[in-house]
Amino acid sequence: TDSDAEFYAIELDEFRQLAGVFAAECTRLNFPSMMGVTWINTEGVVQRLKIAAERGIMGAHVGFPFWMPLNEPSRLEYWRDVSDAVPDGFALVHYNTARQQHVLAGADYRMLQEMFPKVAGAKYPQNGADVFADVTTQAPELSFFVAEPVLAPFYLLGARGCNSWITGYNPKYMLDLWDDLTNARWDAALAKNRRIVAFANMAVSTLTETGNHHGILTKAVAAASPFLLHGNRFSRKPYMPVSDTAFAAFKRRAAEDFPDMACQG
Repeated sequence: TDSDAEFYAIELDEFRQLAGVFAAECTRLNFPSMMGVTWINTEGVVQRLKIAAERGIMGAHVGFPFWMPLNEPSRLEYWRDVSDAVPDGFALVHYNTARQQHVLAGADYRMLQEMFPKVAGAKYPQNGADVFADVTTQAPELSFFVAEPVLAPFYLLGARGCNSWITGYNPKYMLDLWDDLTNARWDAALAKNRRIVAFANMAVSTLTETGNHHGILTKAVAAASPFLLHGNRFSRKPYMPVSDTAFAAFKRRAAEDFPDMACQG
């Protein structure tokens, strides 16, 4: 219910149902759980936070309401409301995307770290190494999760995880890359990271068509893999899926050019 799950396509009753099923399954597996709770106003975010916490979800990705920019007093009040909505021990992870108008920098995260102890880190889809180095230097106690194209180099700058869309296509590939990084097999990690960049470039060039973006692309990528038993490339209107022609072309190019990244089921 964050980015690729496209929070804006999930109504509150659906969120409530998803939270219950997801929490129950994660509890059964003894697996940490988080959900995305971004909405267009504070009340909607707080409602989703409370539902998640009541069902045993352990944390949430929180973005700013995005229709209008927020001034500084509004941003601080937002974080107070969000923090007050959840119990101690519940982890708040900021979604630092330009799609929500406020991209935070190192000084911002230092302030959040000091003022709101429930803030645990950020989903950080930015690519500037100098800015990321400043973020991890100014807010070293927070955990920053980065995107695949920069995972290997940003790991050396303090990244503690990855928000991965490749996982929907082949989770083992990402686990192997993370294992290389944590065991300092730098050449192997860099080689895998370069393959991810090439694969992503191919996916974008094949699936964008007349303007497909974000979750429309990544849902199509996941649907091309046998990993998800019931994967599909459809979202809620008005967002239309990639065409059958583009989807077939992507599957063909992936099989021909990236057999090493294929999921074996």
